[in-house]
Amino acid sequence: MNGIDLSRRRALAGVLAAGMFASMGAQGTESNAKPATRRRLKVGMSGYPRTFDPAVATDTAIRRIMPQLFDTLIGFDHARGMALRPALAEHWERIDAQSLRVVLRKGATFHDGSPLTAEDVAFSLGPDHLLGPGRSGMTEALQSLDRLDRVEVIDPYTVVIHAKGGDALLEQRLAAWGAEVVSKRAFTAAGSWDRWTAFPVGSGPYKLVNHKLDVHVSLSANDAYWGGRPPFESIEYRIIPELAARMNGLLAGELDLITDVPPDQFAAIIKRADLEVSGGPVQNIRSLVFDKTGPVLKNPLIRRAMSLAIDRKLLIETLWDNLLPIPNGYQLPSYGQGYIEEFPQPAYDPEKARALLAEAGYKGEQITYRLVNNYYPNQISGAQAMIEMWRAVGLNVKIQMMESFAQIEERPVHAIYDHSNTALFPDHLGHPWREYGPNGYLPKLVGVWENEEYFALGMKLQDIVEPDKRRPIIRRMLEIITEVDPPCAVLHVSGQFYGKRRDLPWLPGLTLDLNFGPSNQTVNRI
Repeated sequence: MNGIDLSRRRALAGVLAAGMFASMGAQGTESNAKPATRRRLKVGMSGYPRTFDPAVATDTAIRRIMPQLFDTLIGFDHARGMALRPALAEHWERIDAQSLRVVLRKGATFHDGSPLTAEDVAFSLGPDHLLGPGRSGMTEALQSLDRLDRVEVIDPYTVVIHAKGGDALLEQRLAAWGAEVVSKRAFTAAGSWDRWTAFPVGSGPYKLVNHKLDVHVSLSANDAYWGGRPPFESIEYRIIPELAARMNGLLAGELDLITDVPPDQFAAIIKRADLEVSGGPVQNIRSLVFDKTGPVLKNPLIRRAMSLAIDRKLLIETLWDNLLPIPNGYQLPSYGQGYIEEFPQPAYDPEKARALLAEAGYKGEQITYRLVNNYYPNQISGAQAMIEMWRAVGLNVKIQMMESFAQIEERPVHAIYDHSNTALFPDHLGHPWREYGPNGYLPKLVGVWENEEYFALGMKLQDIVEPDKRRPIIRRMLEIITEVDPPCAVLHVSGQFYGKRRDLPWLPGLTLDLNFGPSNQTVNRI
């Protein structure tokens, strides 16, 4: 890293970004002063999005494209610690504990030129869209938006959003993944979910032009964008699963930016005067999922032993150059008053792991580790290191290579596998709960874990507004998913590092989203 402290650089970049955002104003009007000639941006990323509708799913490949196509009512300001900022909502105000009045920004239009109105908001956050195809309720948006009751249209530019009960986090939910506003007219005209998801219509800074499975996704600038003129004429996402091929594309000048660069590749980028590395920790936690429905992992003592056998500090030192933190349980400091600061980090205690295995009566039964080839940076190296750590305490874990996550999550799973989870909004209810609650991905869609006490506490937490009453409940929920009945072993806070051209004006955010819109005009350097 050339002796340059990453956190200091990221902090400086955050200050620069904050100043840039303030100078641009809410609508980014200063971007209109950009020269007429714009770059055609070429991005190399590892995966192809399985949908283009923001409510259906929130995979990494999807989220790298959604900010270009859609807007939410309220946004998160990544330069100011995920503080809320106006987006399609010009302003909002609380009516009571479960109702929010939202006034829309006039002049915002969809990619087809039609105006964005209250009817579009009511549709986007209503059952015909949020519940997904056939109103099945199998969308990932419900992980954060299941508390929405209804959207009341007051006039063409005013809505009142009602929650199902008291909700201290209603504003954050409206800024979360899955809360993007789509065109009701275009959805209806499409006639089916398949035709809609192939070419959806949003109001974002870029519009979808074409795409080909596992090859590319192409966007063009939406010059009528309410937030200002987009800085790029077009964006081409090239789907390149292999890291070596992405690196070669960047070094050869064929790509302007590549995703998922591990630290062992930094030197090859930094030594080039025209290239640099950007990124750092994001609002995401990497973990290993346990299928507790299987014959071996149904015993929580074995799951706890697997976690205790992992030397996370060694993994961070050897695979991530000490650039990533180990969280205090399944939570992040950005939770604010909902952050249990004194909750401990996951422990490394091989002796206790051996004792738990003996108590569980473990006799060396095989535990399968389903693995995709480096979907995550350093995934294979990390898996191999953990296999040795588990072997040292007497655990018999064998890797089974799979081609995709669809194969990994094919039931019955009866295995462990790699996973990551982004905080949709900074609170326990926007992060672990959205994954492990009754509507969460693992209980509902994969079926590998459930815990009635955790479910009941989360349902209770949703109705409580006072921070001092919320904290004891959050602590107990953390205890359940850490010690009592762990659904996973927390590894570390995820890092997202990118290789890019030095002259590319772009600042990585604090999530997996890639924002190439007019609000992002700053370079973040390592």
